[in-house]
Amino acid sequence: MYPPRRHICRGETMTVLGRVFTFVILIASVAFFVAALLANASHLDYKDKLASLRTQVDQLKKTVQETKSLNERLQTNLSQEQLARRSALAALQQRLADDQLELENANKKLADLNSANTQKTQQAADAMDRLKAVQGQNDALRAEIDKVITDRNEKRYDVIRLTDKLNQLLASESDLKAEKEKLLEQATYFEALSETRGNALKSFGLEYVVDTPPADLKGVVNAVNNNQLVEISLGKDDGLREGHTLEVYRGAQYLGRIQITTAREDKAIGKILTSFRKGYIQAGDTVASKIQ
Repeated sequence: MYPPRRHICRGETMTVLGRVFTFVILIASVAFFVAALLANASHLDYKDKLASLRTQVDQLKKTVQETKSLNERLQTNLSQEQLARRSALAALQQRLADDQLELENANKKLADLNSANTQKTQQAADAMDRLKAVQGQNDALRAEIDKVITDRNEKRYDVIRLTDKLNQLLASESDLKAEKEKLLEQATYFEALSETRGNALKSFGLEYVVDTPPADLKGVVNAVNNNQLVEISLGKDDGLREGHTLEVYRGAQYLGRIQITTAREDKAIGKILTSFRKGYIQAGDTVASKIQ
């Protein structure tokens, strides 16, 4: 039974192989057909490409020819431009040389001007120093002139003051002389009156005594009011009584006479006798029993 089975399997195997080969041949045929089609299509494409390439080559040749022509024109223009530039460069170099020469001359002039400016600056500095010295001298002279003017004004004021004082003293001297003559007349009158009264009292066996303040009495005015009353620093303790008269003066200037109306121990009140007034009495003036 086994051998027939082996024969059947071998025949089936051959059939399968034939089918495989047939399929392979079919695939190969299709492949060759496709390859042929591709080859034919490629051949047609190559023809088109070759024609296109020839057209491009012609265009490139034309472009190259135009480029050569353009290059020749550019070379010509470049040569002309180079020639023009060389001429312009030569002109610029000449101008540069002229400018350099002009610059050298300007630098020389500048150096000369700087030197002159330095000299002028030094001269100006020397002039400023001299000016400062002169200003200092002027300031010193002004100060000296101001001092001289001040001294002159002070001396003028002193002269005016002394002249006024001299005039006052001359007037006071004239008044004092008149007062002296008046006092001498009064003294003569009082002496005659005293002698007459003394003789009269002596005829009755009495002695006439005149009530006068102490001869060396001297004090100061404490205050003066509007009622022509004067308060002085002398009083009963100094021998002063009501009715006594005292002379008032300031330095060498005679001012007048006061008569004591009220006497206390350490001070007294007196009224100014207008008939003897020679000036205004004020606090600090001197009072005495007689003019010193």
